[in-house]
Amino acid sequence: MNKQFDQYTNGFSLSGDLKRDISLFFTINEDLRTLEHTLDVTAEAHRIADLFTIDPNQVISASLLHDISNVIPVSTMLDVAKELSIEILEEENKYNRSVHQKLSMFMAKDIFGISDREILLAIESHTTYRAQASMTAKILFVADKISWKLPGEHPHLIEMRERVNNLEIDKAILIYLNYIWEQRDKLKLVHPWLIKAREDLIKVVY
Repeated sequence: MNKQFDQYTNGFSLSGDLKRDISLFFTINEDLRTLEHTLDVTAEAHRIADLFTIDPNQVISASLLHDISNVIPVSTMLDVAKELSIEILEEENKYNRSVHQKLSMFMAKDIFGISDREILLAIESHTTYRAQASMTAKILFVADKISWKLPGEHPHLIEMRERVNNLEIDKAILIYLNYIWEQRDKLKLVHPWLIKAREDLIKVVY
């Protein structure tokens, strides 16, 4: 295990039960907020996998692991990613948290021993999405968005849920990508992966 993670794994060891391991990992790092979100995403992802009648195991694993990098302070995320030789896009240098999905993927491999490429790629793009995504990546991306318990009305999330329930997951994803694109002038970063994925999905959906 990389020494960068020593401070986050003190008292932690793998049991073979990923859900139990994730709960312990966030508990010893005093991040119960992320743990609650992680369990909500995992439950929603499992539900969506069942809707599409696919084996939920990869989706569940990806969901449990997708935000493990949240234990790293946001202010240091870019520095940690660079020290780990993670590839950083020029645009990602504008915003520390933009690399958290890549850090989570690295930590899934390094701390939790994950080698399944589909799981790792789903984790790596769970915030921005990415063109030519697997079904695991699609479900994680959507579950991550629609499981948030946000105050007030959020029409795009309501419509996303409706599309998912109608088995129209690409349309659900595009709703969110369009939502981000419409706010591009207000955001610190619109990730190039998102821009390319949106362009490709528009061709597929319409």
